[in-house]
Amino acid sequence: MVLDIKNLWGCWREKNYLNYKVYFSFMPQSPCIRTATFDDFKRIVELERLCFQREHAYSRRQLRYLLTKAHSMVLVETLDSVIRGFVIVLFRRGTTVAGIETINVDPVFRKMGIGLRLLSAVEDHLRKDGIRTIRLEVAITNAAAIALYEHAGYHQVMLLKKYYHFTHQGSRDAYRMIKRLG
Repeated sequence: MVLDIKNLWGCWREKNYLNYKVYFSFMPQSPCIRTATFDDFKRIVELERLCFQREHAYSRRQLRYLLTKAHSMVLVETLDSVIRGFVIVLFRRGTTVAGIETINVDPVFRKMGIGLRLLSAVEDHLRKDGIRTIRLEVAITNAAAIALYEHAGYHQVMLLKKYYHFTHQGSRDAYRMIKRLG
């Protein structure tokens, strides 16, 4: 007689009358959002390059600064130890406004709710830190990002003419969008 029993650590154990054999099951973990560490830096750079054209992407130096020195919060979304997306938020001490500097989701994993989960996690952290308003800028031609932000409760408050130094998805203009956390 053979029984299969799954234990609490995700291992399968085959039990028969005389011995035990352990087989590790590589069952998928649940998605996790956590604070980024410097160990994540290489993947963050890679995602920035995947998500933005060269002239719009942050450089390695800029990303290193945002991750390690800026007054920022950097969160990553992972599944099975693979970073699928990240968000960087900047804020100043003594103020109740924060700015989303960039949000990136690997193109392979888009349309899976990762961006929305990252935004929600950032908002939860910022509320606890006393932040009451989040702002961001987005190219007026970036329909997917605008739809994400609107779905998350952000609304357009201003058109910023010639905001970008380079043409970004066919335009140099951007919308400023905000969300009150209240």
